[in-house]
Amino acid sequence: MHLVLDYGGVIVEHGDEREHADVLGVDPGTDPYPGWIAYFAYRDGFLDSTADYVDLLSTLTGASPEACYEYLERTWLDPEVPEEHTEVLRDLADDHTLVLFGNMVEPWVETVLSEHGALSCFDDLVVSSAIERPKPHPRGYFECLPEGDEPVAFVSDEYNEDLVMGECLGMQSVWIENADDETPCREPDVRIASLADLPDVLAADGLSSPQ
Repeated sequence: MHLVLDYGGVIVEHGDEREHADVLGVDPGTDPYPGWIAYFAYRDGFLDSTADYVDLLSTLTGASPEACYEYLERTWLDPEVPEEHTEVLRDLADDHTLVLFGNMVEPWVETVLSEHGALSCFDDLVVSSAIERPKPHPRGYFECLPEGDEPVAFVSDEYNEDLVMGECLGMQSVWIENADDETPCREPDVRIASLADLPDVLAADGLSSPQ
């Protein structure tokens, strides 16, 4: 099966970057928060490199480039990655095509996955900074589709923002029920509690070719 896996919330868990606002010397309650402005600019393709991100973040906050790099190391480059997730990805990669799909910065994703020994599990990375469009823009979804008629399932913790568009393109939806008490606008094909549950769903033929 062709499996499309969301990055944040499925493979990794990012904390609130405002918890590290002291590194930049800014008030975490600032609205709009300058860290988000710099992140969104890079995530959505308006910046070309980490150096550009650091330059913008330094300009917005007055922090030194060194402080901005430290901030990056503590936030986007240091998400929580459960050890079992790497094991699950390796097992899935033995029998399935894996595509990572995320609203994130491509070199940061590559760094995190490499550090946790999971980068080689993926046949392709579809990341918003590279395609210059965040989800749910359809460009990324089309990039994730296989060339043939292989059945496709999209795994995400965001049903209304992520999975609905995937369903419109023929992807089966696997919703990881999140802690945000999201109410899906309609019933997903499959509900699971975490990525660790996905192999059992596949083994039980819980996902199949669309009729």
